Amino acid sequence: MQAAAPDAQRLTLARDGWQEDVLLDVVSGSWAALRRDGGPWTVRQGGPRALWDAAEEQLSRWHAAGAPGPERFTCHITPQGLTWGW
Repeated sequence: MQAAAPDAQRLTLARDGWQEDVLLDVVSGSWAALRRDGGPWTVRQGGPRALWDAAEEQLSRWHAAGAPGPERFTCHITPQGLTWGW
């Protein structure tokens, strides 16, 4: 997730017997909130960037690469920008 949204912070909110995990992009103000009530996860998101969509896309890329360990993760910084992957 951190690679998909490098400016995101994770919070956990607990109240009334349930827990919600929240991702908040501190630069764009985008957010995603995940909650599970015994069944499938419920995801809500808002702001200019769809954080959870970005996380799912990166998870799919990771699975497609064979679910490599962190030692295979690379990051390249050039004048054209940042690229990363496995």
